[in-house]
Amino acid sequence: MDEMPVILQQDLDPVIEELLKTKFNDEHNASFFVPAFQSRLNELVRLVSFSDTNPMMIKELKFIIGELPEFKIRIYDTAPDFNKPVLVYFHGGNWVAGNLETCDHICRTLAEGSGYTVVSVDYALAPEYHFPVPLYQGLEVINWIKKQGLYFGMDHKRIVVGGDNAGGNIAAGLVNLLHHTRGDKLFGQLLICPALEYYFDTPSYLEYDEGYLISRAVMQQSWRMYLEKIEDGHSEFASPVLAGSVAHAPPTLIYTAGYDPLRDEAEKYAVRLQQEGVTVSLKCYRSVTHYFWLMGGILNTACKAHKSAIDFLLSINTRDQTHKITGK
Repeated sequence: MDEMPVILQQDLDPVIEELLKTKFNDEHNASFFVPAFQSRLNELVRLVSFSDTNPMMIKELKFIIGELPEFKIRIYDTAPDFNKPVLVYFHGGNWVAGNLETCDHICRTLAEGSGYTVVSVDYALAPEYHFPVPLYQGLEVINWIKKQGLYFGMDHKRIVVGGDNAGGNIAAGLVNLLHHTRGDKLFGQLLICPALEYYFDTPSYLEYDEGYLISRAVMQQSWRMYLEKIEDGHSEFASPVLAGSVAHAPPTLIYTAGYDPLRDEAEKYAVRLQQEGVTVSLKCYRSVTHYFWLMGGILNTACKAHKSAIDFLLSINTRDQTHKITGK
């Protein structure tokens, strides 16, 4: 793993510093009102996102399965090649906000840069739906790729899961769920500023508890809306860092932000992965806050992070092809 980053006190990126003076900063909101949070996230994404990509094939499919709520996926494919690796991506939004548009620019960028087919999942949101519904929707997407992905050029043996914020939580929880229910191991894992533990007492939570686009209070309320029962927060499928073992995790890239209350739990997960022999790279972007990943239109750091994520996707695919050729 890359050397664990030491967080040095330094000035915020000037772009972030100006953004914190706007209505998008959480400390300007005394209470957590879900429709307002949803609207604010949608507006923020429209203002700060950007993807300079070529036209690509985009398809949407609807899933209606048993007792699960109906949901959609969006498939991004830059070329009609077959047997391509797949990235299944879960958007952020604290489990209560976000949709296919929230991460559209991210999915386009990753699809074009990596050559992967990217599948974006429009999972059911809290407070109407609770844990573990989004995980089981993700599981159905994995099932569908294994059964029918070939018709869309997807290689069911090379599936990466990823996401930011709550989406990172769902992706990491799905890694655990697949291992415990089927003994399956995925191809890779990409986690951006993920929520990985139902505890709020880490140093980063205490130091950045408010005023940095996401607050401790909002995270606590979001978790309560997502969990139907508070004790579910101690499940390794809701709090992936609490798993008895994480040795089953695939090669992983984790991003953290220096001024993010969620920083420490993600770095704790990275340490556990490293200790149990998982190939893991941890990158802390020290001068930014939560949501920086979405800001490719205004923030150079976001563009650098996108490029690094593409490099990660390419590297695990190259490593796999090398192993097939050498037999190692």
